[in-house]
Amino acid sequence: MGVIRVTLNELYDQMDLYGFEDFEESQKLTLLNEAYFDIATREAWPFLEAVTTFTAPNGTEQITNQSFAGSPSNVNAVLSFIDTTNDVVMTPERSDVIEKNFRVDDLTTYPEYYYFIGEDMFVYPAVRGNTSYRLSYIRSPIAATEASDTANWYIPARHHSIVLYGALVKSFLVNDDPQAGAFQNAFESRYQQMRNDLWMQQYDRTERVHIISDGYDWNY
Repeated sequence: MGVIRVTLNELYDQMDLYGFEDFEESQKLTLLNEAYFDIATREAWPFLEAVTTFTAPNGTEQITNQSFAGSPSNVNAVLSFIDTTNDVVMTPERSDVIEKNFRVDDLTTYPEYYYFIGEDMFVYPAVRGNTSYRLSYIRSPIAATEASDTANWYIPARHHSIVLYGALVKSFLVNDDPQAGAFQNAFESRYQQMRNDLWMQQYDRTERVHIISDGYDWNY
């Protein structure tokens, strides 16, 4: 059984209950997406983590947003990047360091470094032979649309209410309503509940009691 997601229409209806029935649905969608981005970009949330494997063709330098199969397109930050063909843990580097310190040496081995220019990820030197990689990364959040509804939101459905609270804060601010402060407090409280839920993903470690004799206490 799949997760039952909160729909945009349900979120619109809840905004109406708080007195924003005069807002167009397009305006509500904008406020909801702004709230979602505010939440998703605060931390490297577990729900933004993803892992992909792909094979980069010989001569490849740019890894993201390319036409070859498996090329990731929404990489916000890298957690780990492994060349599984040559068993190499790729080393992150700044693009200017690559230009000043490595290109002058004209390295001809298989790639050992990766770097970003803007939001696109590259390797240096270029891929030698078709090479398989495994990339663990933080995804960039994607906006909800009328066509996709809330399916684009990576945040778990059980926490969609925090997106509503964030949108309500913005809605009250639009109307210069003093209730914005009260809903900001509700938003922050709900945010902490979500943090407690999402960041503690295992309780598997057993508790241990370590016995220390008096000798440890008095052995100066």
